Amino acid sequence: MAQGLLRGNRPFTVLWLARTASYAGDFVTLTALVLYLYQHGATGIQMGIALAARALPQALGPLAGTLADRWQPRPLMIGCDLGRAVTIGIIALALPPIPVLIVLIALSSTLSTFFLPAGKSCVPMLVQREKLAKANGLLGTSHNVSLALGPLLGAALMNWAGPQAAFGVDAGSYLLSAVLLLLLPARLAAGRATRQTSIWADLISGMRYVAGHWVARTVALALFFTVLFAAMDNVALVYLIRGELGGSQLALGVAAGVYGTAMIAAPLLIATSRRQFTGMTLLASGVALSGIGLTAMWIAAPLAVAIACYAIAGAGNGFENVGCDTAIGENVDEAMLGRVFGAVYGPIFLSETSAALLGGALLTATDSRTVFGVAGAGLIVVTLIVIVTIRARQFSPDRPA
Repeated sequence: MAQGLLRGNRPFTVLWLARTASYAGDFVTLTALVLYLYQHGATGIQMGIALAARALPQALGPLAGTLADRWQPRPLMIGCDLGRAVTIGIIALALPPIPVLIVLIALSSTLSTFFLPAGKSCVPMLVQREKLAKANGLLGTSHNVSLALGPLLGAALMNWAGPQAAFGVDAGSYLLSAVLLLLLPARLAAGRATRQTSIWADLISGMRYVAGHWVARTVALALFFTVLFAAMDNVALVYLIRGELGGSQLALGVAAGVYGTAMIAAPLLIATSRRQFTGMTLLASGVALSGIGLTAMWIAAPLAVAIACYAIAGAGNGFENVGCDTAIGENVDEAMLGRVFGAVYGPIFLSETSAALLGGALLTATDSRTVFGVAGAGLIVVTLIVIVTIRARQFSPDRPA
């Protein structure tokens, strides 16, 4: 059970508390950033540049993963947290002009990119393999609760206490995370500091490993295309709810809320269940649920039914997120974990950008229902490919990698 994992594994509990703190700060800052820019008369171009500055550093994921495999995770994560506390702290104290603010946001996001593979690769080092799904379920729950409540807290702080308080909360969350991470074991992976090969050689070997390892390769491709299709709903949701289904602004908020609630419920179910789930099973199940939910919205007529279908898609997203991390932790060599996580999550910004462009073009050419239909169908195709790949490996005489 999840309670036993938290009570009986002090290092994982420390990591979970640290990640929970910084997750909350992340989403407070995102809301505060958008509201601050709007209040200070940012143009659409400036808003887009600021959000791009937050997303583009994800492209450094493979390099970040390489460093995570070369260095001990604890000092790397603490360094990134302290750096983020400083950059966001400068914003809180100085409230700089928009160009300087964008640079600081880009620096903070770069540090977040370098933190991610180190943080994710820690979990298999701290948790027994059979408990990985529950551990990732707990971390997924923290992330999704922050995703649901962080924007509300950010908006409330901006409204009642001002931008300095909102950005200050995020800076404080990173500082708290760094302090908590000091309680982790100093050495989680033996021998990393003595690596003799170059960073470039390690990066190339990591990319080759992902290409040659069937689980890493399958997860990387599945996640890329899952985000490509699933994120198309960001463009079409308001047009479906407010336009074709005649819903109010409140209905749009309810739809987004039930999606987030379902994302919270899915990993929580994994964490508290007595059953053991494999990562690949969770991945396939999650993508399938997302595909079913979005496809159903293509034909859903009453508003309430459409919102219920959207909740199914949200649950699928929650299962899929846990499945990706668990599948990698269960099957990838410890020495390659950072590079695999970096390679898997690094290209996501390309998926999100492409989804926005493709979704917008399809919406212009057709209607919002068609966007959901195409997104759902694409996810179902991804599901079938993942299932076929899993079954092919199960019956293959040469099953390693």
